[in-house]
Amino acid sequence: MASKDTNYINYSKYPIDQFENDVDGKYNYLLQNSIKQINCDGFVSLPSFLLPDAVDKLTACILKLEEDGVGFYSSDSHNVFLDADDQSDAMSPLHPRRIQLDSSKLIINASDLLLAKEAQAPNLDELFMSQRSVLNFISSVMQTKLYPSTDPYGKFYANIFREGDGLNYHFDRSEYSISLILQPSEEGGEFQFLPNSRTIVEGWDEMILDIDDIAEAVAPHSLEMKRPKLAAGDLYLFRGQNSLHRVSEITKGKRINIILTFNTEPDVRLNHYTLQKFFGVI
Repeated sequence: MASKDTNYINYSKYPIDQFENDVDGKYNYLLQNSIKQINCDGFVSLPSFLLPDAVDKLTACILKLEEDGVGFYSSDSHNVFLDADDQSDAMSPLHPRRIQLDSSKLIINASDLLLAKEAQAPNLDELFMSQRSVLNFISSVMQTKLYPSTDPYGKFYANIFREGDGLNYHFDRSEYSISLILQPSEEGGEFQFLPNSRTIVEGWDEMILDIDDIAEAVAPHSLEMKRPKLAAGDLYLFRGQNSLHRVSEITKGKRINIILTFNTEPDVRLNHYTLQKFFGVI
């Protein structure tokens, strides 16, 4: 991958590089609006954050890796907390900690992305994980100092969802994540999330799977399922550890996105369970 190019980010729309010299107040306006969103829903959408040339180069790089057979096709079952099945006899097989949900996608990990020979593609380490303007902005939005994940496989990775693939209901292991949409699917592949719902789901005796039934169950808590419309180049910040979410099944086309992972402590790495289930690391 190529070195960082400041022309990749849409600074005219998102002046995050002005955080130390916000003469016209545009950075502060962006920041305050983003803080309002994250406090309300645990989610911030930044449409057209990445410029089309960068989107095209990254997409071409990832599709070439897929064509060359790079990546791990994760097709497995998991509970909503992405941890080992609780075998307690006191729990119903349908309990959120016991029920097994199916997910599938092709994952290209950070190590493989960095070794890609597409010289024109942006270097994700330099563009997002170590760039001061990005780190300052996301820390300010989340209102806590964030550190990039140092996991060699999961600090960032590409997801390719083909027809029939999807990511079932779960809470993230990482406290915070950033997702960059490169290619929405033609049909299906909708990102759906239930803001600030972890405590509620932890109290369920049985996992609810139908989206309408979930809506009915959480209505007394003044919660509703969010379904943001996301397009190529959009970036979103998400508190995925606190919000139940999924990517619905792809029914036409491919959905491609990149996940960038951040935590409130330095040097955080994925646990063995997650590495094995989703990255094929034994």
